[in-house]
Amino acid sequence: MDSLSVLKFVVLIVSAAAMLVGILAMVGVLVPRNFPEQYRMVIGLVVFLYGLHRFVVTYFRQQRREQ
Repeated sequence: MDSLSVLKFVVLIVSAAAMLVGILAMVGVLVPRNFPEQYRMVIGLVVFLYGLHRFVVTYFRQQRREQ
């Protein structure tokens, strides 16, 4: 395993963790109780979508270079 594939694997794990943090923020686990629900949903959705974007870009970039 070379260093580039290890780095891509780490990026995939971190982006999956960002998606999980986004879901936990939307549910209300990672925000204070007095935080407005509308903001909680928006912030959680943005973090989730960012993690999803990084995951998809990294995953498909890896497949394209292997071909």
